[in-house]
Amino acid sequence: MQKVKSSIPGLGYPSGRNDPIKSGQGFLEGRKIDDGAEGLWRIKDGLYDLTEWEKFHPGGSEWINLTKGTDITEAFEVHHLTEKPQRILSRFYIRDANSSRSIPFTFDDNGFYKKFKKRIQIALKDVDFQNPSKSSNLKTDSLLIITLISSMIAASTNFWLAFVISGIFLAWTTIAAHNYMHMKHHFRMYYFDLSLMSSKEWRITHALCHHLYPNTIWDQEIYAFEPLVNWLPRQKPILRRILGIILTPLLTIMGFLKEGIKRYYLIFTVWKQLEFRDLVPFFLPLLLCTVAPNPLSAFKSWMMIIFCGSFVFFCIGINAAHHHPDIFHDGDIYRKDLDWGLLTLDTVRGRDIIDDSPFLTLTHFGAHILHHLLPTVDHAYLPLCENAFYETCQEFNINGPDKLNSLELMKGQFLQQIRSNKVNNSRM
Repeated sequence: MQKVKSSIPGLGYPSGRNDPIKSGQGFLEGRKIDDGAEGLWRIKDGLYDLTEWEKFHPGGSEWINLTKGTDITEAFEVHHLTEKPQRILSRFYIRDANSSRSIPFTFDDNGFYKKFKKRIQIALKDVDFQNPSKSSNLKTDSLLIITLISSMIAASTNFWLAFVISGIFLAWTTIAAHNYMHMKHHFRMYYFDLSLMSSKEWRITHALCHHLYPNTIWDQEIYAFEPLVNWLPRQKPILRRILGIILTPLLTIMGFLKEGIKRYYLIFTVWKQLEFRDLVPFFLPLLLCTVAPNPLSAFKSWMMIIFCGSFVFFCIGINAAHHHPDIFHDGDIYRKDLDWGLLTLDTVRGRDIIDDSPFLTLTHFGAHILHHLLPTVDHAYLPLCENAFYETCQEFNINGPDKLNSLELMKGQFLQQIRSNKVNNSRM
C-alpha cells in the first residue's frame, strides 16, 4: 500500500496499514512497532505492567490482554470517566518510555475533552452509567427474538419479503449489540456475532481503532476499503473514483460474508484459538434447519438473510455520520489545537430524526457525537449528557452541534469518494 501523509501535525504513518488483510491483529502488531511500549502498556510517556491487573480489570480481561505492547493513552482516557483508574494506575508504573509518542492528540486538564468529562461525572451521577440500561437490554433482546422468529418464517415460507424483514432485524440486532462491545464484558455483545462478523475483531478495529482515530490515516474503517473505496481527500484517478461508487453497493451486500471468511481465517492462522463467540454464527443456520425442507434450503435461506442484513448494516454504518465533504477527513486542513475531543467533533455529525428517537439511536448508530465522546456510556443515558456537551462547546466557542439528515449523508459519502480538494472543516 502506498504511504499517505497525514495532515494532522505529528501523526505518523501507522505500520498496521500494511496488513494485507486489514485485520485487528494486524493493527495491533503495527502498534507494537510504532508505539514504543516495549512489551508493556504505554500511557502518555509512562510504561506500565498491567499483567497482574488483567484478571481484576472491571471492564474485563480482554481489553488488557489485547492491548499489551501498545500505547493505550486514548483508550485509557476515553474509556474511563472517573478519576479512580488514574489513582490506581500509579501502582503499575515501571518507568518512562525511551521514545516519544507516535500519536499527537492531547488530554490537557484545561482542554475540551477533560472539561467535558468533568461535567459528565455530574450529569451521570444519578444513574449506573458503568452498566447497560434496562431499556437497552429489553430493546436488544426483543430485536434478537424477532430476528430469530422472522428468520424461521423466511426459511419455512421461502417468501422474499420475509428474507428482507429478517435481514433488517439482523442488522438492527447487530448494531444494538455494538452498544455492549464498548462496555465491560457482557453476554449481549455476542449477539453481534450472529452476523458472521466478530465481536473480538470489532473491539479492535472499531473500539480501539476507529473510535480513537476517526477519519485519520490510522482509522481502519477508512483504509479497510482502500483502494476500491477511498474517502480521504487525495488525488484519485477518475476510473478509480467511478469504480468506487459502482462497487460500494456490492461491498455492502458482501460485507458480512467477507468479514466471516476473514474471521475464521484469522482463528486458524493467527489467533489459533476457538472461543464461544466463534460458535455463535452457526446458531442461526442450525435453527433454520428445524423449519426448512432440508439442510441445503436452510443454508440458502441463511445466506439470503446474511446478504440482506449486510446490505442494511453497511448502508446504515457507512452513512452514519462520518463521510461528507463538510466533515474533516485526514488530508484536509487541520486545527492547531490537538485536543482529542476536538478531533471527534471535527469528524462526526449528528443526524436529524435518528438522534431524536431512543429506538433509532440504538439501531442506527445514533447520537453519534456523544457516542464517540463517551463510547462506554449506554445509548439510553446519552441524552443526559447533552447539556454538558452544549456547555462545553459554548465555553470553547465551538460551532454546532449541526446535524445532517440521512439523505444528505448518503449523497455526501459518494461526493466524498470523488473529492480531491483539501478544505478546512473544523467547527471553530
